[in-house]
Amino acid sequence: MGQFNFEETNLICCYRRKTRADTVAAMTAALPYMETEIQELVGRTAEKLKKLTEDEFAGLVFLPAEDME
Repeated sequence: MGQFNFEETNLICCYRRKTRADTVAAMTAALPYMETEIQELVGRTAEKLKKLTEDEFAGLVFLPAEDME
């Protein structure tokens, strides 16, 4: 799943819904409550998600990763 980096994957895990569109909607609904840095991450991640079809999204497995640093 090389198209999403560590931070993007963890963000998707937090807001994952049944469909790609619902996941993007959940992420963007939370934007007003986020700090600027996280808002930028949401924007980048949402744009990547929007490029996927619903079938592609359904076929992806998103597992939260632990930071190894």
